[in-house]
Amino acid sequence: MKIWLYNIFTIFCFVVLGRVISMLLPVEFPSSIIGLLLLFFALSSGMLKQKYVAKVCFQLNRHIGILFVPAGVALMGYFDLVQQNLLPLIMASFIGTVVIFFTVGHTYCFFNRASATKSNKALNKKQGGDK
Repeated sequence: MKIWLYNIFTIFCFVVLGRVISMLLPVEFPSSIIGLLLLFFALSSGMLKQKYVAKVCFQLNRHIGILFVPAGVALMGYFDLVQQNLLPLIMASFIGTVVIFFTVGHTYCFFNRASATKSNKALNKKQGGDK
């Protein structure tokens, strides 16, 4: 129970920190994105250990569909506007999806090749050192 509370408190701190930074910025920027970026940098730099947010993040990922319900309901308030611009919205969604697939695929391949090259160099160095 204690680790759950600590996990929730940690996530909540990043949400609040993102909100504070968003309020201080001269331009409007979503506080949730800032909080997620801060959480990402804290996790990737090692400042925050994965075990301190893992349980809550797993549960949030497991029930992520529920988090889209309020956005979907709010979108229905603009149904007339969506209906008037249906074709541009579909085209933007399609083009955006293709661009994201292309970008993620090439980024994955780049990092995969870089990791394989680094592993091969380490293996060659180790084998060369054994001789």
